[in-house]
Amino acid sequence: MNIVRKARLGLLATAVSFVIAGCFDSNDHGEQSSSYRHVASPDWRDQIIYFLMIDRFNDGDSSNNDQGTGEYDPTSDKKFSGGDIAGVQQKLDYIAGLGATTVWMTPPVANQWWDPAQNYGGYHGYWARDMQKIDEHFGDLKQYQALATELHQRGMYLIQDIVVNHVGNYFTYSGTYDPAQPCHGFELIPNSLAAGQSLPSPLNLNQCNSPESQQAAIYHWTPQIADHNDLNQQLTYQLSDLDDLNTATPAVRDYLKQSYRYWIEQVGVDAFRVDTVKFVEHDFYHDFFHGQNGILDKAKETGRNDFLSLGEIFEASTPYNTEGEEKLIAYLGTKEKPELESMLNFPLQATMSQVFGGGRPTAELGFRLRKMMEMYPDPYRLGNFIENHDMARFLAQANLSDLKQALFTMLTLPGIPVLYQGTEQAFTGHRDAMFGHGYREDGQQIDSFDSDSEMYHFIQKLTTLRHQHKVLSRGNLTILAEEKNGAGVFAYRRHIDGDDLLVILNTAQETILLNRMETGLGGNTRLRILNTLNMAESQEIVTAEDGTLTLALQPKSAMMVIAEGGGQLPQQDHTMALLTDLQGKILDKNFPLTGTGTPGSQIRLVIDGRLGTADRITVDENGNWQGLLNLRHFQVGLQSHRLALYEEASGSSTADVHFQSRVSFPDLPSITLDDSGDAGNGTGGPMGNYHLPEDASYDKSNPQLAIEQAKVFQIGSNVRLSLQMASVSDTWLPTLGFDHVGFSIFIHLPGQEGGLSMLPKLNATMPGGQTWHRQVLAFGWQNSLYSSQGATSDQLGESITPAPTITVDKASRTINFDFASAALGEPMSLNGIQFYVTTWDLDGLSSTYRPLQREPALWSFSGGTEQDPLIWDDLPLIRMND
Repeated sequence: MNIVRKARLGLLATAVSFVIAGCFDSNDHGEQSSSYRHVASPDWRDQIIYFLMIDRFNDGDSSNNDQGTGEYDPTSDKKFSGGDIAGVQQKLDYIAGLGATTVWMTPPVANQWWDPAQNYGGYHGYWARDMQKIDEHFGDLKQYQALATELHQRGMYLIQDIVVNHVGNYFTYSGTYDPAQPCHGFELIPNSLAAGQSLPSPLNLNQCNSPESQQAAIYHWTPQIADHNDLNQQLTYQLSDLDDLNTATPAVRDYLKQSYRYWIEQVGVDAFRVDTVKFVEHDFYHDFFHGQNGILDKAKETGRNDFLSLGEIFEASTPYNTEGEEKLIAYLGTKEKPELESMLNFPLQATMSQVFGGGRPTAELGFRLRKMMEMYPDPYRLGNFIENHDMARFLAQANLSDLKQALFTMLTLPGIPVLYQGTEQAFTGHRDAMFGHGYREDGQQIDSFDSDSEMYHFIQKLTTLRHQHKVLSRGNLTILAEEKNGAGVFAYRRHIDGDDLLVILNTAQETILLNRMETGLGGNTRLRILNTLNMAESQEIVTAEDGTLTLALQPKSAMMVIAEGGGQLPQQDHTMALLTDLQGKILDKNFPLTGTGTPGSQIRLVIDGRLGTADRITVDENGNWQGLLNLRHFQVGLQSHRLALYEEASGSSTADVHFQSRVSFPDLPSITLDDSGDAGNGTGGPMGNYHLPEDASYDKSNPQLAIEQAKVFQIGSNVRLSLQMASVSDTWLPTLGFDHVGFSIFIHLPGQEGGLSMLPKLNATMPGGQTWHRQVLAFGWQNSLYSSQGATSDQLGESITPAPTITVDKASRTINFDFASAALGEPMSLNGIQFYVTTWDLDGLSSTYRPLQREPALWSFSGGTEQDPLIWDDLPLIRMND
């Protein structure tokens, strides 16, 4: 590193520390440690949260790693790795240096160490066995108190993750469940607790056949949820077979209040993140937080008058709809009967993933943000995040520039930013340990606390700016520009008390023209650059006389600018015009254009801002030009567009002319392929000897993985691949509308170099020696497009956009994949393009293909080995023709 950069980074780190320290009234560090246990609540709008998993963050005390019951194995993703509370305290400099002001930790309470029924361990903290004890792997009460004390001494805060819906998995059901006989089929799980362990009262009243347990009604005597669309199951059945607490019972409410008041009183916890909120009735939360002996009473006793609760409701919204927001807002309660204080913003997270990682229209993000500001009582207290421990890493489905754009956006929006451990080190494994001897998906043993990494500094600069400019945490939000047709420009303004800050992004993989954007600022306003991504920081930016802004934005770029004084644009001498009447027209075929311009000059016909691929037109000696709007690459449906003329030499442009296109797939398919009977009888695989996982949610008679028929529709260079499945389920409320099947679709593009025959992670190759250039990976919670570049047998290729648009018709058991022309490289002919479709299932948490083994298992396929192909069903190569 050169001396200049070292000095710059040193100043940046100093600024971060100064800003964080300046947010609080510091105490005399010579006082007793207990004086720091209880501190006043902060203004949560000023906070930046760092979320960590205790077991996977840092090992500060190796003596507590192995408790001698086989529950510890840092080479296994299912077992304890060794992280603890002492390890968190040791890394507070690292966390604070990143710019975070609050630490949110997974539950530290005593957990079920190993579940023999699920063959999985409770290292994560969400399977309680005693809610008033620290788990032996994590440390003890004194260590937890010491962590809270040091955080408060630093002017930082502590959020504890809590669970009120369930405990660990200590009982289960076998056979057919009969609600009239709730103890029929009930079984206590042998060895669900380690030797010498027991459940405290009243959690120990878990024997359905016991009169005392029946009378106490501590639990719901129900099997696991089979259908998340059923509200009764959602509220009273067992989530993933975890023992569901009957939160309507007074004794349960008293226990939960007592347990979580304890951590506020004894440790000094400043806020709660509440797990699995939607699985508990509304009345509980009003009583738990606001009722007699409730959480807020205890918080106020300790001087915390703004005790924050962030609820987890894993619900997204479909584009241009608000079903997710409505679900979240319902759990805020009403003024007369309040419930939680705020929520983690899952609808926004899903939309950001689709826009930045999947190439979806930026207008979808604009819609989501407008609704966020309109619908929530206080959007400035929402927890905004990009990834967490319950979903695939962003980089498992997108590239580094996509992640940086998402971070750039999250840290400049209203709401409380939440950074998940490892994001600052560009992690791809969703629960990888940060410390060197903890679990890593790639098997490496490396310490990942690199405060000099490129991603760490990228985030650090953004957090510093957020702390320095209150307009980012307090200002109004106005969407200035968005793209309705796909990736492209997205811009918004933050404003407060005379401060105006603009954020401008280009999500496309080509240069985009930001054309005459109305900024809301005065004419000739100079915009000082505060931060950029993939573009120069030295350029002079000034609004035009009418306050608009025109810029050529580099691919995958972003900039943050602040209005500052006056400036002057150079005078531009140009003449160009569109003579064809295009405004407001709806086009269904190619459309000729004519216009005028300076003789000999070059004009570009910029459609939807796509400057990088815009046609170049030379103006003839008489000042005339001719062009053509070719609809071959326009997307299917009624689409809104804009056309601008751009003169490269002067950088001048005309105002946008708005029009629409209507492109439709034909009624009849160009290709029909029947596949009925194949892999649809409960067995599958290349040899027909694979068996489905044992979980009851898999349809054994009509497997969700079996394809019965494929149809191909085409128009221009757009292709619809329509797959009729043996069955379509949405048991787990998947974002995309289907679960228990994942599609790996490989596309051969003739004439392109770099094709591969091996299929990443599937232990298989393309049939007939063919090669592939692009791959779709789609399952209920992910839809991604990859190129073959960088792909290996165990690694996906480079993430690209746009991913196909997926629609589901559950009634007809049909899943449609609509490939826009851009997804296929905008070919002038479909001749020779080939599709190879395969199915398997993926783990929704980690975005990994479910394993294949010899013996039956709950969540693994059986009948093969880990070396065999991970393909349940496939189709012969589908070859396209124009």
